[in-house]
Amino acid sequence: MPFYYFDTSGLVKRYSRERGTRKVNALLAKRGKTAIIGTTSIAEFYSVFALKAREGELTRDDWYSVIYKFEAESDRGLFHFVSPSGRTFVTTKRLILEYPFLRASQAINLALAMELKPLRLSLVSSDRQLLELCRPHGITPINPEDG
Repeated sequence: MPFYYFDTSGLVKRYSRERGTRKVNALLAKRGKTAIIGTTSIAEFYSVFALKAREGELTRDDWYSVIYKFEAESDRGLFHFVSPSGRTFVTTKRLILEYPFLRASQAINLALAMELKPLRLSLVSSDRQLLELCRPHGITPINPEDG
């Protein structure tokens, strides 16, 4: 059974036609898969689409449609959500001390994925910095923008 952890960049591709969308949709269509999202990515997800609407890439109605589709798919169980704990933030601090170039969202996503490592999951992201840190921490990286 494949487990996929999606950061915001991976999740956005589900609801936006861009490079990597087909790969994300193929992963989410796999039988027996579990798609996991950190709860901290939800606000970031809404913010990305708000920006797309402000910049004219989407109409306001399209933006609301994306939100509706995401929430409907979530309600139907397409995604499983994990919340950071105190332990997650200790790991986040350690990661930022070790890799000072990490942004907060990168560190939180990596820390959550590390906590879920016993599932032998893959982290789905188009964030190259984040993906480069997966293998040293025992996580399989998947960049949907690659072939």
